[in-house]
Amino acid sequence: MENLTFDLDELYGAVKERALSEGAYTPEEWSDVIDMTLQDREEFGEVHDDEELSAVKEQLKARFEEFKSEIPEA
Repeated sequence: MENLTFDLDELYGAVKERALSEGAYTPEEWSDVIDMTLQDREEFGEVHDDEELSAVKEQLKARFEEFKSEIPEA
């Protein structure tokens, strides 16, 4: 079994970029963008471990406040 390690900062950057481009600025939208980003990576075979994946999701969801502080003002 392959043991993947996630680069949380890289994943956070990908999720943040997608959230900004889609205008996803609420916690619910942030969570949806996390799910979509990780699902895309699963489809490309970059992610396989469900247990690790769920821990990564929680860590990314916990970074919403950090993301919120980086949202550009309208």
